[in-house]
Amino acid sequence: MAEHVRRDSQRPGVGVAVVGVIGELLITIAVVLALYAVWELYWTSYEVEAPRAATVQQFAEEHAPTSRKLGEVRTDAPPAFTQNPADGEVYGLLHIPSWNWMKTPLAEGTSEAVLNLGYAGHYDQSAQPGELGNFSVAGHRRTYGNNFRHIDKLVPGDKVVVESDDIYYVYRVESHEIVEADDPTNIRVVAPVPGDLTFSKTPTQRYMTMTTCNPEYGNSQRYIVHLIFESWTPKSTGVPAELVDEPTS
Repeated sequence: MAEHVRRDSQRPGVGVAVVGVIGELLITIAVVLALYAVWELYWTSYEVEAPRAATVQQFAEEHAPTSRKLGEVRTDAPPAFTQNPADGEVYGLLHIPSWNWMKTPLAEGTSEAVLNLGYAGHYDQSAQPGELGNFSVAGHRRTYGNNFRHIDKLVPGDKVVVESDDIYYVYRVESHEIVEADDPTNIRVVAPVPGDLTFSKTPTQRYMTMTTCNPEYGNSQRYIVHLIFESWTPKSTGVPAELVDEPTS
């Protein structure tokens, strides 16, 4: 009997059992969160990559320049932007040579529905390419295509080329800044004159602003790159110098 009593005294109590259940739940939650992170960071990009590449290819084929040779480099005011893209409509491409010749569809709007396709979304209240004011775009950094993943690699002097139906617009990187995502004044970065929180200043230059999340694996901040218009090239004359060596496939 003494042996039986000794064995009974070694049975785990209710508290130990509860701790065990909680431990198993925490492990399960950790596994689920890890799987979600893999899905969010990697699988979503895998899913959108082929459709995005097809969209880039389709636009390139439908709006091809006359030749891939160096075209006119013009620094006067470009023609008025006459397109009126609907929300979600792809109406151009972003070319970023320093990102291993990255090409990203340019679409109207910055909703999740647009950005989750791996597109660069145009802030609908901002200027359009080549216009006076602040042509502003947003993109995901580390999910759904990672299209702005290397934004922190852009340095002053780097070029970003915006392609429309019939024109290439070349913008030059000027500076960058990091703002808090919950700062209500961060909207100043997409003002007609960047930095003007009142949105009342009349722009006299052609700006471009790129926005995405920061840090790379988080979203507590926003990484902002400011660019200035440099030149434009009619597609009827060829391509800008920045794209002469760009791979076509």
